Amino acid sequence: MICPKCGYCEEKAEAKKQTDEEFFLEWWTPTIGLEAAKASWEEKQVAIGRETAMVMSDIEGYVSQVDGSWIKSRSHHRSHLKQHKMIELGNDVPTEHKKIELSSKSNEQRKRQIAEMAYEKLR
Repeated sequence: MICPKCGYCEEKAEAKKQTDEEFFLEWWTPTIGLEAAKASWEEKQVAIGRETAMVMSDIEGYVSQVDGSWIKSRSHHRSHLKQHKMIELGNDVPTEHKKIELSSKSNEQRKRQIAEMAYEKLR
């Protein structure tokens, strides 16, 4: 099938295996010219090896569920959490709490207490 707008043909594309550079140049040469496309390819290769810092955008404002105030930024969100002694829960797996080991004497005492409370309510 041939695209009427650009002339792309799947059969020709499958038969003609291109490197990434050849594909890049073929794609951009009609738009910006061969020299500019080659310069862009070189810049892209240099940028791939360069380490950069990740920049996160600020959050959109929202109304706090705690006190109804408007939270306008990420820093305001963090200070609001601290002010109200809250923690933020997400998709993180919660850590398992340590199981409290009770002695058998303590277990028996608890069972006896529970039984006494139940018998008292039943009377």
